[in-house]
Amino acid sequence: MSRVIWLAVGAVGGILLYRKGQSMLDEAREQGVITSAQKAGAAAAGTIATATTIAGKVLNTNSQGAK
Repeated sequence: MSRVIWLAVGAVGGILLYRKGQSMLDEAREQGVITSAQKAGAAAAGTIATATTIAGKVLNTNSQGAK
């Protein structure tokens, strides 16, 4: 009888550890996705800023040359 109890305790402990591990894995994946999205947004913002700077220089050069 005591073996059955210890078997049940081990099974419950294993299930709890499995669920906790899954929860931690899901959190890590979610944070990874969020971090990737933040990096992509920062890269896009940098690209737009660079394009704006280049366009501003081109427009200033063209308007000065026309005068």
